[in-house]
Amino acid sequence: MSSNTFFFLTVTFTILSILGQVSTNIYSPFFYDLAKMYNSHVEVVEQSVAIFLIAFSISQLVSGIVCDYINKQRLLLCGILAFCLGTVMIILADTESTFLFGRIIQGLGGGVGVSVSRGLSRQIFTEKQLNISLSLTNIAFAIAPAMAPMMGTLIGESFGTTAIFHVVLMMGVIALLLLSSILTAVEKYTPATSINVLSETLGLIKTSMMNILFIGMASGFLYGIVFSFITAAPSMVMEQFGLSKTMFSISSLFATFSFVLGSLINIRLVAIPALRKFKFSSLCIFMLSLIFLLLVVGLNRDGLVTTLGFSYAAFFFIGIAMPCSVTILLGFSETSAGFLAALTGFFHLAGAAIGAYAVTLLTMDPVVSFSYVTFALSLTSLFTCLLYKKHNNTPRH
Repeated sequence: MSSNTFFFLTVTFTILSILGQVSTNIYSPFFYDLAKMYNSHVEVVEQSVAIFLIAFSISQLVSGIVCDYINKQRLLLCGILAFCLGTVMIILADTESTFLFGRIIQGLGGGVGVSVSRGLSRQIFTEKQLNISLSLTNIAFAIAPAMAPMMGTLIGESFGTTAIFHVVLMMGVIALLLLSSILTAVEKYTPATSINVLSETLGLIKTSMMNILFIGMASGFLYGIVFSFITAAPSMVMEQFGLSKTMFSISSLFATFSFVLGSLINIRLVAIPALRKFKFSSLCIFMLSLIFLLLVVGLNRDGLVTTLGFSYAAFFFIGIAMPCSVTILLGFSETSAGFLAALTGFFHLAGAAIGAYAVTLLTMDPVVSFSYVTFALSLTSLFTCLLYKKHNNTPRH
């Protein structure tokens, strides 16, 4: 595979993967405007995020499992068409129920792009290409939620709220055109569907499920640290430290940059085995969280510099660890790549939910709660990571 083909495929898979994130974050500044437009309550519009995530999660899991048995390219096309159909429904919606139903269709279509594109990546890329591709997708995952609200604000204030969803539809159409243009290349490099997919998947579960569980949990708990920060950051930065919304946005943007920098470093270290980088990053995150906990709880140094300094350093190593963990998980099997991609998404979503929920349970100062949760998550991640034993089914070189 030429470098041009590789990067063109990676760009397409990345756009397919982030459509769901963009479609959610881009209209978040206009919840109240949408509620007024539909003569409804803002709580109903806020529910559209949860509804979308439920549909997105179910779609991601089901499509990942199913794609091992059918043509992945056609399934991706169906997913993008469903996403575009849902977006059209939102544009034409004149009631809250139509808007919410459109978000469900969007979620069902958008979830296909994540799992199936990961499954295809595992089958057509070498190990080094896979690691680079996942790192670039990781960067997009970090940047999209940070940039989408700003982009939505500019579009909505300049052209009206509905124009936001026209832009989302345009992105879906672009993704559809890109996918159509790479079908020939994908066909060329995708191996034929094995007639023994089910038996091989069952064999994989029997022989490697514990290892898959260990590395998946370790990865998910690190993802939980990211969402514990996202959940606690408004209280920590704006309420506890009194920073403005602008300064809060800037501090969050630096966290994104740290995550991106880690992913770029991971690409530079592509010659180092993914498992070694993942274990080293997990150890560094644990040590950072231990130091942070001692400073906050033991020495009462819970200031803004300490909190953000730890967060940025942790995000840097998480940026290295996440694509490595996905590479390891997808490396268990080429035949069952979709099944493994579905499990990867499940572990990440479960870890995100644990991190976001745990930090709200502790009735302490936000920074103290954040320090306890990140320490617990990093310790659990390191422990499960160390339980992992290297398997023999390594990815192709």
